[in-house]
Amino acid sequence: MTHVSGKKIALTLFAVSGIFFSTAQITNAATPAKNNEQSLDKIVTVINDSVITESELDDAIEIAKKQIAINHIATPPSDILRKQVLDQLINRKLQLMLGEQAGVHIDEAAVDKAVATIAAQNKLSVPELYEQLKKQGMQVKAYRKEIGEEIILQQIQQQEVGSHITITPQEVDDFMRSAAWLSYNNKEYHLEDILIALPDTPTPEDVEHAKKEADAVLAKIHQGTSFQEAAVSNSGSTGAMQGGDLGWRKLPQIPSAFANELIHMKQNDIMGPILTPNGFHIIKLSGLRDADKKIDATEQHKQVEQLLYQRKFEEELQSWTTKLRGQAFIHNTEK
Repeated sequence: MTHVSGKKIALTLFAVSGIFFSTAQITNAATPAKNNEQSLDKIVTVINDSVITESELDDAIEIAKKQIAINHIATPPSDILRKQVLDQLINRKLQLMLGEQAGVHIDEAAVDKAVATIAAQNKLSVPELYEQLKKQGMQVKAYRKEIGEEIILQQIQQQEVGSHITITPQEVDDFMRSAAWLSYNNKEYHLEDILIALPDTPTPEDVEHAKKEADAVLAKIHQGTSFQEAAVSNSGSTGAMQGGDLGWRKLPQIPSAFANELIHMKQNDIMGPILTPNGFHIIKLSGLRDADKKIDATEQHKQVEQLLYQRKFEEELQSWTTKLRGQAFIHNTEK
């Protein structure tokens, strides 16, 4: 049995207030500077022995609006956006609390290294990156805090999820002998996903309700609502604010529940709802292209092993996040 390293590609994505951005968007989606003298900050949600305040939620909503604008998606009604952002903040807060309980701490050197990586990916020096952030109202101290928290999130996700995932040589061999791989291993698929999530231990009523919601979302898309707008308003995945965009993927990265069907789809086709352990998925094939280069059999085997790991990691991460919420005390103080 081979255990594949679970380290995620460091900081190609990072989160600010629970909303994920590509590094290319960092300087376009800065958090507004906060007034540290705020008083009587209203508590929006109680999570175990922690809280989410009105100012935290407001800041996260502003970031979400900027990202939605960057992606050229219509902003959903304020109540729907507020709910979506709050859900992501709750997920983030729960994971950070778990990291604190586990004694995960990040030193300044680790943050320095991460910031340098992000600056390089944006073709900037670190001072230039900081200057860009300042121009758009984000304090360097707040930015570094967010980067440190994202590193903690990656570490706790690896500890709680990634470290338990293994890929056997037999799994790799079986996948590479599959008809889908033999016919389409040289293709890459650009996917968009809407997830109508299920609780950790769903009842038949939960499944029925989620199915009806997924059917309703799909009907709206067929009636003219754009897929991205539907994702922002309805999806329970971390990519909701990007319009459900999963980016370009190879077959081993695509969940098995819909990988086989995907190879028969044409560009802009939509399939679903498809039931998985996490909930009902609606998938759009927004692009199809040939892979950049051909690789030899040995390298293919290594690549498939790593991509299968990434697939399992994403599936297990969603399940773990749902379970974490199910075990927590979460109370919304708003009526």
